Amino acid sequence: MKQPEYSKNQTQSIIHDSPNQADAQTENLLKLLEEQEAIRKNKLPSVRTVLAVLSSKGVVFDTDALKQKIVMTYPDATVFFLTTTGQAIGPKAPGKVDLLVDFTSPRSRQGWFYARKLRRMAKFAVGRNAGLFRKSIYNRIVDEKKMADLPSDLLDRERLVQRKVLELVGITIAQKGETGPDLGQSIALDLPPMARL
Repeated sequence: MKQPEYSKNQTQSIIHDSPNQADAQTENLLKLLEEQEAIRKNKLPSVRTVLAVLSSKGVVFDTDALKQKIVMTYPDATVFFLTTTGQAIGPKAPGKVDLLVDFTSPRSRQGWFYARKLRRMAKFAVGRNAGLFRKSIYNRIVDEKKMADLPSDLLDRERLVQRKVLELVGITIAQKGETGPDLGQSIALDLPPMARL
């Protein structure tokens, strides 16, 4: 049996309308799911105590929101908070913790060996490349000096970098959806006239 022949326009239409071809929104969602799965692979086993050192430049997540994000990833964890100067926010942290999440930003006012003291407290430490020792003594580091396209606004920069620090320990942040085009006027044109109803 002879195969039907198609014109160039018909062939392009068939390829364009193929159900196997993903649209842009589907591709974005698949990319997002892939990124979220890669972040979840950073999750650490058997974490029961978490110490978070908040940034003095900007607190992107308040303590309750940050605690919720940590507990969603590590359900058995108790979360403690410190300022960059070492003052406890809420209950005082124990002498030893399983995980240290250090949001201390570069050029923050802090003791010379405070990072070493924090590192001795924790089995596993993540943070930013701030101060003298963090890059060499922490397990995982976000080096914002090497990051391309950092926002110029201080809070936007803090939001991006602090999110990257959380991703290093498997804590995902809900992504904002993209706003689609305004269809308000085109939908109204598609409706039947009201006179007939």
